[in-house]
Amino acid sequence: MFSGFTDRTFEYYMAIRMNNNRAFFEANRGWYEGDVKRPMLELIEALAPTALEIDAQLDARPARCLARAMRDVRRLHGQPAYRDYSFFKFRRLGEDRYTALGLFFDLSDDGASYGCGIYEKNVPLMNAFRRAILTEPERVLKLTGRAERAFTLYPDTVKRMVVPESVPDALRRFYPMRRFYMQREIQDFAQIKSPALVDEIVRGYGELKGLYQFIQALTPIDDRS
Repeated sequence: MFSGFTDRTFEYYMAIRMNNNRAFFEANRGWYEGDVKRPMLELIEALAPTALEIDAQLDARPARCLARAMRDVRRLHGQPAYRDYSFFKFRRLGEDRYTALGLFFDLSDDGASYGCGIYEKNVPLMNAFRRAILTEPERVLKLTGRAERAFTLYPDTVKRMVVPESVPDALRRFYPMRRFYMQREIQDFAQIKSPALVDEIVRGYGELKGLYQFIQALTPIDDRS
């Protein structure tokens, strides 16, 4: 049962940042397992019913959702080998963690954040979303409006894409997206260290439900088709 993160969780993040090597991690594996991984898995388990209510096809197995302590060596790009933060993502079974639309949670010694989105560009899905903006603007406005009342949009856009004049002003930031995430920050550490964190995220996921389900139901459009 999730009871909240502790000071030891955040102390680990600071320690691994200063000692980012295999020897230190292996010597302190018990610290990571007990104070970082265990509560993260418990949080995933507590949120799984909500995630599955939003999308029954999501993979809600805690060990499959949680990112490993060590980065994927194919994606290091000069970054330290071990993460000084943790994150998990509910995504559909078999889909790539980075390009799939999903529900996420991130934690570091700066605080927490959660929401929904796509980590790396997914052109076919965003092509379909653009078409929806053009064909169902009122519906998309309603869904994005509700999400933006509680979450901040972080779009990664195609810089030179021409936005049609018919696109409503409130949707013009959405139209050229190639990936995005809707995120809410939590910097109240008393909440992060409390079981009440579950209730906060459950409410937030509920506010994103409509937009998530709408985008997830779209049929991707390949540029090459």
